[in-house]
Amino acid sequence: MSVTDTLAFILTGFSVVLIALSLLWLVSALIGRLFAVAAPRPSAVAAVAPPAAGPTPAAPGIPAAHVAAITAAVAVMTGGRGRVVSVRAPAHLAVTWAREGRTEQFSSHRVRWDWAIPGPPHVDYDAPAQDPAPAQPPVGRHQ
Repeated sequence: MSVTDTLAFILTGFSVVLIALSLLWLVSALIGRLFAVAAPRPSAVAAVAPPAAGPTPAAPGIPAAHVAAITAAVAVMTGGRGRVVSVRAPAHLAVTWAREGRTEQFSSHRVRWDWAIPGPPHVDYDAPAQDPAPAQPPVGRHQ
């Protein structure tokens, strides 16, 4: 296969992928438009929301800045229609044993290079403590 054939093959595959993605985008956009047309229109008279009774009282231990940030996030996400009723801290912290178990589980997922050598590791030779996985296996081990 020559270089021009290879480039033509790559460009053909790339264009097929782009065309398929464009068609998926077009179908998704059309379905979205159909749902938008079929959705009922909101009434012209918007219901006026009653003014808020005041700031949400924070539970003990929750900083006022956190309550303000949560309230602002709710207002932004709901377009001002949302209301924060209460903010509470979790009833308990994570149990120490559960945290330790997670740490043990995640630390067990490291790659152990000495597992690639069959048999008990480092029986035929002494590996330095700083290099548990030598770059070259000893001669005669992998025959």
